[in-house]
Amino acid sequence: MKTEIFQVDAFTRKVYSGNPAAVCILEKPLSSRNYLAIAREMNLSETAFVITSKEAMDSGIFELRWFTPRVEVPLCGHATLATAWVLFSEYNYHGKIHFKTLSGIHEAELVSDGVRLNFPQDKPIPVPIPEGLGEALGYSGNMRTFYGRKTAKLLVEFEQVSIIRKLKPDFKRLLSLKSDYEIRGLITTARGNGEYDIVSRYFAPWVGIDEDPVTGSAHTVLAPFWMERLGKKKIKAYQASERGGELFLEIAENNRVHIIGKAVTVMKGILFNDFA
Repeated sequence: MKTEIFQVDAFTRKVYSGNPAAVCILEKPLSSRNYLAIAREMNLSETAFVITSKEAMDSGIFELRWFTPRVEVPLCGHATLATAWVLFSEYNYHGKIHFKTLSGIHEAELVSDGVRLNFPQDKPIPVPIPEGLGEALGYSGNMRTFYGRKTAKLLVEFEQVSIIRKLKPDFKRLLSLKSDYEIRGLITTARGNGEYDIVSRYFAPWVGIDEDPVTGSAHTVLAPFWMERLGKKKIKAYQASERGGELFLEIAENNRVHIIGKAVTVMKGILFNDFA
């Protein structure tokens, strides 16, 4: 069987930056085992699998799943943006897209600033600093910790952007953190001091990703956290990984958040497989 597959850089205006995702176009679902095998072959932080049957193209409702090379994840922002971008730019889909996923229905539409995603927001609550966090991050100064219960992401607020940029986490120590709650990702963030309102980095060794270049799902936590503190309804955000990426955030109705970003297609190819 031959399957079209794309590689897309998400949350960026130029190639070789932002966060790369593979987008696999399927007419019918495969098994989870086969999805995982393809994700391992692509060896990117996430590979998206979208069902583009005639029924889906007619209704605008597409089944979508995301896999890292290690596990399936319930929500992935950059791979969702990449998938929407492929449907808009390569398949000439017009109108609002409804992605049916493990974490619910998520909308995507093409707007003047790029692709706008509609995700559930995850307002974090204050939590005690987990034992060993300072040592794992290599930082002994002031920090405050919060927790997104829907996404299982720990948010660490620092006083300056420069601190975030200099962090060099010990990922084995991160995996050994002791807390009373599950941790699937670690957001580090500070108020911006220039072009961007906020800056962040994101680490997720718990799902096989030491540092993610640009993370849409992390901004479902960051958006409500910072909008309350900054008194803003719109935020320009930057994720300060080596590749870097920018996002525009807006609070939407029904406790949801709009995440807006651009994307560029880097590669298009044919995946050969013998999956039944």
